[in-house]
Amino acid sequence: MDLSVFTRYHFILKTHYFLFFSAFGIIFPILNLVLRSHGLSNTEISLTNIILPFLVFFLSPIIGFLADKSGRFLLTFNLIFLITILTFTSLFFLPNVQSQHIQADLTKTTSSSDEYVLDFCASQEVATKCSSRSECGCSYQAFCRTMNFTFTMNSPNIKKELLDHCGIRYHIPIEINQNLSTNLQCEIICSIPYFCHGLRYDKQVVIIVAYSILYVVGTTLLSTANALGASIGFASLPDRKLFGNQRVWGTIGFGIFAFIASRIYEYYLSEYVYIIMFVISSILTVIITCFIPIEQKTKPENDKQTKVNSSTIVSLFKNLDIFIFLSIAFLWGMCFGCMQPVNDFARTTKNNLSCFLFFSVSFPIY
Repeated sequence: MDLSVFTRYHFILKTHYFLFFSAFGIIFPILNLVLRSHGLSNTEISLTNIILPFLVFFLSPIIGFLADKSGRFLLTFNLIFLITILTFTSLFFLPNVQSQHIQADLTKTTSSSDEYVLDFCASQEVATKCSSRSECGCSYQAFCRTMNFTFTMNSPNIKKELLDHCGIRYHIPIEINQNLSTNLQCEIICSIPYFCHGLRYDKQVVIIVAYSILYVVGTTLLSTANALGASIGFASLPDRKLFGNQRVWGTIGFGIFAFIASRIYEYYLSEYVYIIMFVISSILTVIITCFIPIEQKTKPENDKQTKVNSSTIVSLFKNLDIFIFLSIAFLWGMCFGCMQPVNDFARTTKNNLSCFLFFSVSFPIY
């Protein structure tokens, strides 16, 4: 078998990009939904996402610098990617954050025989996240001892009271066409999963912090591996103009496997579909990366090191290409916080796919 064909057309490098971005496309679009389904609130997820663009922006050049100094691009990439696999796998198997259901009191008002007030404590996002989407089918259900009913929170007569021990106390007028002799205790849920929850059980902060750390570390390392993949491409190619032809296979793999994963999820309805497919694709990526041919280049003896100082950095920012790249980097980092409220993982993958594909295509240009 003539192996020179594989070297001439860089099939191994193409396969590396295809497998790596396939794994990227499988896991990346649903990470926020995994956090939400495991009990984290949208506020906690948003706060976790704030730091990601900055960590990616500063860590990737540092890791790239170390890889450049050592010349061990493949080893550095594989080590980082193996840690990423362990991190995301642990994320899926952490225990869920335990929260109480929202407990409410249904009391009768004195103004009318069929008017009642529903009192309960909850966070601000209970009202903003669900009620703002009532036109899309989001509503609240109250399950009481002797009756159940559905209500919304769009009425201007709703009163709010800020309390230290429970967040916000809501007073919601409810019209019921029956006369209740006594007050009722009710349980409130939302029609969109994971939007409504009451107070946390004890010692849940540790679990929330563990989710945040694993998510931040794993996502940052995944993005760093992405940058190292570009270094591997430039180090193995004889001409940098060939890079785009190899890297485009990553975009193809991202789109194909993000779609395939969503289809398989719709069949099994289990989030473990994503982590299993991610681990398989990632292990194959690590294996194929070991065989990428990289020519070790030695520096001439008279080659002088270029000193990097503040003026050098300032001059870089004056370059239009650098400015465009940094702008894309920050915008791409914002995709980590996609918070579209949907009912399943498959719809999230399809809704956010265009966003990720845009930036996936944009990065090789610069």
